[in-house]
Amino acid sequence: MAASKNVASRSALERALDKALDIPAARIEERIARMRHDRPGADNAELVEMAASRFRTEAGLSSGAVGASAAFPAVGAGTATALTIGQTAVFLASAVTYVLTVAELQGLRVVDTDKRRALVISALLGREGSEAVQGSLGVTTLFWAAQYLAQMPLPTVKTINRRLTRRMARRMAARSGALALGRLIPFGIGAAIGWTGGRALANQVIEGARSALGPAAQLADHADHAEVIDA
Repeated sequence: MAASKNVASRSALERALDKALDIPAARIEERIARMRHDRPGADNAELVEMAASRFRTEAGLSSGAVGASAAFPAVGAGTATALTIGQTAVFLASAVTYVLTVAELQGLRVVDTDKRRALVISALLGREGSEAVQGSLGVTTLFWAAQYLAQMPLPTVKTINRRLTRRMARRMAARSGALALGRLIPFGIGAAIGWTGGRALANQVIEGARSALGPAAQLADHADHAEVIDA
């Protein structure tokens, strides 16, 4: 029974990630245009930090809201679980948007879904993700996505994705379970754990994106000349 639940959970996670990865490249360009409008004169390093700050806030708010809702006495365990699954989908959508925004600012417009998946899952796993990709590629060079993603053959990308997906499923199951438990304790405390936990997960993705793409200081000055990474 536990095994079937675990398979179902992985499937739900992968479906949520598939949906998040479908975001059009034009949506990322529009997001960057709005950021430039909100902060005229900001360089790309400042925009990367702006994107990270917004991502942390989104992750904390969505996770904290689930914590508050799940703690109400009228909310049963099944509803609380559904809220947690829904919040995972929201988090993944925010994470995908953040990672692709940073990539675009660095001059990498990632269009191909498989290459998006490799970049995003690597970021979701934090520094461990980049280390896993580097191990698969047999390289020790820092910032693997900036160096290799555009030229990487699709069979290699698919192999890396299978390995990263297994790691992500194990990691997300452990983290989500801990956060879900936190959300079910008395109101207020559950919301606080949700807020803190959501921001902690966001920070892991931010670290993972930096490990794959490089620090903000290395970003190009303009995203107008982004290299399109397709199949």
